[in-house]
Amino acid sequence: MLEYNVSTRYAVALMELAEEKKSFDQVSTDIEFVYNTFVQSKELRNVISSPIIEQQKKTEILDAIFSQHIKTDALNFIKFIIDKNRDDLLFSIIKRFVDLRDAKLGVASAEVYSAVDISDDQKNELAEKLKEFTGKQIKAQYKVNEDLIGGFKVKIGDKVFDASVANQLSTLKKTLLSETR
Repeated sequence: MLEYNVSTRYAVALMELAEEKKSFDQVSTDIEFVYNTFVQSKELRNVISSPIIEQQKKTEILDAIFSQHIKTDALNFIKFIIDKNRDDLLFSIIKRFVDLRDAKLGVASAEVYSAVDISDDQKNELAEKLKEFTGKQIKAQYKVNEDLIGGFKVKIGDKVFDASVANQLSTLKKTLLSETR
């Protein structure tokens, strides 16, 4: 709980600073780039959160990775986190910023699992249906789960929408069993 509270404080502070400097869109884009980089590299997350590696070295590593890709405001914020010895929370802070930004902009993140790759038309149609259901813009990640016989599952936050064939068969089975009793 402490990690969540600290991460939220830093993320909110960055949002407020970006709004004050009228650079919210740029900072959002930059922080999302940093977030995606951390998501794709477990090694980077481990290096930055390691208590063995000195703060100066971490700053140098982050500067080398991001200085050519993000603007000064976002880079300075990352360095500030390292300077404050919150490097173990950097990924959590960045993730919290992305979550708060999405909530502010009315965007919901969705994970869509399907038995096979789905077409762009199907993705667009599903995103529209989810938008109608949630009232939010949908930012979806699509993944193939070969364990699904057919259909799909969607996870938005802590809600799961199961439109898989296995779930439909299970529902049918329960209905038939309850009718025979």
